[in-house]
Amino acid sequence: MRKINLYIFSRRPEISVGKTRLKKRVGKIIGSNFYLNNLLNTIRIFYNDKRINLKICVNPDKAVTEWPIYIFPKIKRIPQGKGDLGVKMWNIINFDNKAKIIIGGDIQDIKKPYIIDAWKKLKNRDIVFGPSEDGGFWLIGISKVRKLNFIFQGVDWSLENTLAQVIFQLPKYISVDFTKTLTDVD
Repeated sequence: MRKINLYIFSRRPEISVGKTRLKKRVGKIIGSNFYLNNLLNTIRIFYNDKRINLKICVNPDKAVTEWPIYIFPKIKRIPQGKGDLGVKMWNIINFDNKAKIIIGGDIQDIKKPYIIDAWKKLKNRDIVFGPSEDGGFWLIGISKVRKLNFIFQGVDWSLENTLAQVIFQLPKYISVDFTKTLTDVD
């Protein structure tokens, strides 16, 4: 099996940014602690696995250099860039020509077998999605077998049919598969 190129999307963990909806429900401190702990757990799961090339895609972009020193400082960090979530994911999809999997740092029940399953499916499919229970997706894998145009045009990231919106925009010749449905925390 070729090495898995795994990119974790992450905001720089701080009390004042990110997870706005969660923080409104549980408070800034609890929400920030949840996010930090979940991010650390996610990185720990994949960090020492020699089958995985792990990178963190950070927001804001200056977090490439202004990253907390206690959060795995040796992992390569890449700026997400400007724009909505679709534009930021597209930046990473097109970062290089390699097949890759993108996940968020907020997936509570993430496990290595789910990533391995998605990677194996990319051998025979152009795109693999990990659906989330809220109608979005927690994982997108791109095989890079075919050249894609921007697939996130006009996607509303806060609706119950986000994944369906993306799939609807895919050209008919693009093959799609799915991995385990999980919960991402908004």
